Amino acid sequence: MPVMAMALLLLAGCGAEETLETIADEAVLSVAAQPKEIHVDLPEEAVLPAMESDSGVLYMCRDYDVAIQTLDGGDLRKTILEISGYSPDELTVMQTEDGAFTRSDFVWTTAGEFGDQVGRAAILDDGSYHYVLTAMIDADSASQYREIWNGMFETFAVS
Repeated sequence: MPVMAMALLLLAGCGAEETLETIADEAVLSVAAQPKEIHVDLPEEAVLPAMESDSGVLYMCRDYDVAIQTLDGGDLRKTILEISGYSPDELTVMQTEDGAFTRSDFVWTTAGEFGDQVGRAAILDDGSYHYVLTAMIDADSASQYREIWNGMFETFAVS
């Protein structure tokens, strides 16, 4: 009998703990960061957009085009390739810190329908999105619009 009493005492300490799992009627989804608003002083001739989509706006000016876009962040290399057709290794990309953003500026040339074109872009990266300002012009006309473009790219900001 002492063996039986000892076995009962040892087994009395073994008990299964009940594990509970809760189930909700609604799906719990993580909230993604909302894109911020892009601010840029556009030339007067670019007041009306030529095309709009969920990700951006295209303005067609007299001799050049301006595009403002919000793209998914994360892969700057992919964004630069998508905008210019070139990988960052083929361009000179200048990166600076602009407040809470990393700013990337670059230029490139490409063959256009009526001759060579010059493109200029700036990308503001907040970690979630790439905010992009792009301008394209015929290479022969680029020097005429240098001041206008400089002013436009200087005012490019996100809030």
